[in-house]
Amino acid sequence: MRLEQQSILVADGLRLPYVAQGDPAGIPVVLLHAYVDSWRSFEPVLAHLPHSIRALVPTQRGHGDADKPTFGYALEQMAADAAAFLHAVELDAAVIVGSSSGGYVAQRFAVDFPQLTRALVLIGSPRSLRDKPAILDAVFALEGPRRSCVRP
Repeated sequence: MRLEQQSILVADGLRLPYVAQGDPAGIPVVLLHAYVDSWRSFEPVLAHLPHSIRALVPTQRGHGDADKPTFGYALEQMAADAAAFLHAVELDAAVIVGSSSGGYVAQRFAVDFPQLTRALVLIGSPRSLRDKPAILDAVFALEGPRRSCVRP
């Protein structure tokens, strides 16, 4: 099956490419990729999802073909982008799936936007990076001097 990439403008004119498949009236599932990845990381998975799932896979800001603003990479902003994406594609709520570090965005989304979260699925995503200081420092450098849900 060939997926057709689309683009949508979300809050503040940010352009996010995405793919969608499945029944438009089906269960909405938004899949969030890991850092330095894109919607394409879910391409092999999409072929195995039933038609009853309305799968939407955006590429997050700063990744792949998405817009790359100079700031806005804190988890709170990435979660807000996901909420803006849901609004732009006219979804009231969705199952939110986060893979690897995309799970941090998914967790922040569920905390900040519980009314938009039908369920939360984490794939290979640890709850915290507290025991991985090198990775934590890299994430904190991307976010800037702001508090994060992964910073101790």
